[in-house]
Amino acid sequence: MKTLWKVVGISALAFTLAACNSSAKPTKNTTNKSELTLEQVYNKAVERQENITSASATMEMTQHTTAGSGEEAMEFSIDSQMTMDVVVDPMAMHLSGSMSMSDIAGTGEEPASMPLEMYMDQNKGFFMKDMSSDIWMKFPDSDFDDILAQTASSADTKEQLAQLKPFINDFTFEQTDDAYVLTLEAEGERFKKLIEEEVEKSMQSVGLGENPLDQLQIDKIHYIVYIDKKTFDTTKMNMDFDLKMDIEGETLAMTTASVITYTAFNHLKTIDIPQEIIDNATVIDY
Repeated sequence: MKTLWKVVGISALAFTLAACNSSAKPTKNTTNKSELTLEQVYNKAVERQENITSASATMEMTQHTTAGSGEEAMEFSIDSQMTMDVVVDPMAMHLSGSMSMSDIAGTGEEPASMPLEMYMDQNKGFFMKDMSSDIWMKFPDSDFDDILAQTASSADTKEQLAQLKPFINDFTFEQTDDAYVLTLEAEGERFKKLIEEEVEKSMQSVGLGENPLDQLQIDKIHYIVYIDKKTFDTTKMNMDFDLKMDIEGETLAMTTASVITYTAFNHLKTIDIPQEIIDNATVIDY
C-alpha cells in the first residue's frame, strides 16, 4: 500500500505538469465549411510551434482516484487550478496555484486546500515551496533530469501535437467562428500510446520491480484541441481519460479531466528565480 500511495502522489504531480473545459460551441463542417482539411490545419499548427519561444497558460484539472481494495480502499478527489509561465530555451518555468483534496467516500470532512508554487530552471534546478512551513525546497540533482524532461514535453505543444499524429484520421473536424476544433473519442489498447509515455515518466522514481505499463488499462480517452484560425496557435487542449493500473497486487483507478488554456505567446524572454530562494532552499533528502 505504501508504494501505491507513492504512485498516486507522483501521478498527481505528473499529470499536473502535463496538462498540464471550454465553453465554446463548435459547429459542424456541413454548416460552416473550412477551406482547409484536417491534415492541413494540423500541419500548420505544428509548423507554428517552431516559432514559439515562451507561453503563459492556465490549467484546471480534476482527478477522482480509487486506491487499493477491500477495507483498505480509499476514494478521493483532487482539484487543481494553476497558472504557468514557460520559456523554451533555456527551459524555465514558474507555476503557482492550488490543489484541494476531498474524501468522496462520505466522511463529511471539508476539502483541504493547499497552495502551490514551483520554479524550474534547467541550469539552476527545481524548487518547490512547502506552504505549511513557508520554506523553499530544492529537488535533488539526481531527480532533476527526469523532472526537466517531463516538464519540457508537457510544456511543448509541438510535442503534444506530434503524439497525436498517428491518430489524426480518428479525429472529428469542426470549427467555431475563430477556431478549428479537433476532437478524439477513443478507447482500448490502440490508443494506449497517447498517455503511456507520461505514465512511464511519472513511475520512473517509484522503483517498481515490474513495468506498470504492462498492467495499464485504458478505459477512455477524450481529446479536444482548439487551434486559432488566424495564427494557428494551439489555444486550448482538453484531455479526459479513465485508466486502471495494478501496482504490486493493489488496484489504482483514476479518472482525470483537464484543460490547459494558453493566454499569451512569445512575451517572455526569461523566468528568473529569486536569488533568495536559490540561496536558502533546503535540498530534499529521501
